[in-house]
Amino acid sequence: MSKKEFVKIPLEFDTPVPFYNVGVSCGLPTEHGEIPPELMMMPYQLAKPSVFMSYAQGDSMEGVNIHSGDMLIMDNAQKYYNHDVVMAKIDGEELLKTYYVDEEGRHWLIPSNNEYDAILLTEETNVQFCGRLVWHIDAPRETTRNIRESIDRYLNKHSVVDEPSRVPTYEEVVEALISIAPMVTVGRRWLGACRVLMDCGFVHKGGYDKFSVLVKSVVPSHTHLPKAAELQRMATLCFSKPFNRWTDETAPVHGHHYKAYYEIGEALLEKLPK
Repeated sequence: MSKKEFVKIPLEFDTPVPFYNVGVSCGLPTEHGEIPPELMMMPYQLAKPSVFMSYAQGDSMEGVNIHSGDMLIMDNAQKYYNHDVVMAKIDGEELLKTYYVDEEGRHWLIPSNNEYDAILLTEETNVQFCGRLVWHIDAPRETTRNIRESIDRYLNKHSVVDEPSRVPTYEEVVEALISIAPMVTVGRRWLGACRVLMDCGFVHKGGYDKFSVLVKSVVPSHTHLPKAAELQRMATLCFSKPFNRWTDETAPVHGHHYKAYYEIGEALLEKLPK
């Protein structure tokens, strides 16, 4: 037999695995509640003690070809990685979503249907991971094209801007930015200043591009200029809210990291005319 010839061994469905006859809103809790599993047969090559089966319910994962009623083979994994399709339980609700960790270290559950919102996982989120998808009858392709859009929709939806008392002039803003520029040692920490200018109405809501262009025009030789994408990634939790609502406890970073963001915004606020 040549090296290019292979013997095809037919798969025999000879090994029972648990099947939970409940739909996963598209999980299944790790303990599977009070639902006793049925048994379904599958090839021993796919079966192992941590494998179980269920079916999808709903349309939130249609972007990766998972449709309501599709049979899923899951592994009750110990570790989860970026882009894994996972079962998770949040406050009693069972979900099937794509697990994603962004550049800022924030953890997300992302739907593959733009009709549904991304879910940001924080220390306060009561989340329980139940398993990751290892096989699906339609062999869903991994896709990340909607992940950034889904996160952006979440950040914009949870951003609140107070009505400004007075919009500062361009000259006032330029003078204030020049004054605080030496404080900035990391480009994304300009977010504090950006948030203050949004709050006072000088920069429109979500105007990270405008702010970045402004800073580059005011202090073009600065070593740590802001990048709109980095500012937007950090604009989550209280960092997506008006500056006067920022607190260490509700920020995406804490301790001296939080202080660095806050002090830059505070300094700009003090430089602007009241």
